[in-house]
Amino acid sequence: MQIALSAASLPLAGLDEVLAAARTARYNAVELFRHLTESSVVHPEYSVRRIREDLAATDVELAACEIRPLTGRKADSDERNLAYNVRQLEWDIHLCRALGVSTLGFRGGADTTEARQDLIEGANQLAERISDVDLAVGPQAGSCLATAADLDALLPALGDQVGLLLDTGQLLLAGVDPVAVASAWGSRVRLTYLRDVRDGRTVGLGDGDLDVDGVLAAWAQAGCEGPVVVEAPVENLVAARKRLSEYRQ
Repeated sequence: MQIALSAASLPLAGLDEVLAAARTARYNAVELFRHLTESSVVHPEYSVRRIREDLAATDVELAACEIRPLTGRKADSDERNLAYNVRQLEWDIHLCRALGVSTLGFRGGADTTEARQDLIEGANQLAERISDVDLAVGPQAGSCLATAADLDALLPALGDQVGLLLDTGQLLLAGVDPVAVASAWGSRVRLTYLRDVRDGRTVGLGDGDLDVDGVLAAWAQAGCEGPVVVEAPVENLVAARKRLSEYRQ
């Protein structure tokens, strides 16, 4: 089990601060995002070379990246254009490969039939075009992939090259049991995102609604693969790492 710190734990922090927090809490790997956080891999002040050098200088590995959502639409005009959106994600994938990472998470679009169709077609196109990466599509509350029924309907339509991003926080927000999802779809998991929530907000691992031990047991029994990424308040990062390290032993 590779345990990584999510940059979303410090969403307003720059890359240096994220890496420093990882070292302080004794994480030897991080997950970065293309969007959502200040330490974006496309930050105007960061180059591929700088990110790689900063990672090497702090002896922190880049375990995974989350790229932009596969919505089937153009970001600037909201025009439906799947081919354009897929090219955007291809650009993200090649950027992440240049950073030395091959485990990539992404989300779907709105809760519509159109977005479901575009997610299936677009994800399968990406998997066919770029075969040397592990793609993992994740749930997002309110999106076309949010509920247990969504997972049951969409995952069989995706090729085996497209795995599941097991995001416990988003599943909880959508009223879905992460343990049940890990048990049902463990063989498809390529990336795990451990986030505990209570009353809609992120809390320390084990302090909210997440059955941490249940998820980890189901994860292990199903033979889930890929990094395990932790998002938690900064003051809870050490405790989360210790809990996962003890479980791994």
